[in-house]
Amino acid sequence: MKRYAVRWTPTIIILDSDGEEHHRFVGYLPPEDFVAQIVLGKGKVDFDLDRFEQAIQCFQEILVRFPKTDAAPEAQYYLGVSKYKASHDPKELKLGLEGLQRDYPSSEWAKKAQVYSLIP
Repeated sequence: MKRYAVRWTPTIIILDSDGEEHHRFVGYLPPEDFVAQIVLGKGKVDFDLDRFEQAIQCFQEILVRFPKTDAAPEAQYYLGVSKYKASHDPKELKLGLEGLQRDYPSSEWAKKAQVYSLIP
């Protein structure tokens, strides 16, 4: 608990094979939200380790299977960023913003992606 600064239970921490943290969530979640957070964590591990195709699959899975969960807007954000990192095409960032504005307009992730509206 000390190593990962766990202050409350349940705390779920998604680590890579080296024990590095990539995602965490605290507190009870219903099954659908719990699974969505686990898939989001796996996607963030893949993203952080530059495995963008695997990350894209995870983020798309959340949007298809769990679109109404709190993980979905974050997945939409990281989907656009992952597609950009895989292709180096900035239009992918703008498409990610459009998805956020359409499906999750009041989310913090839509606000964070707003800067992508400046992409021509």
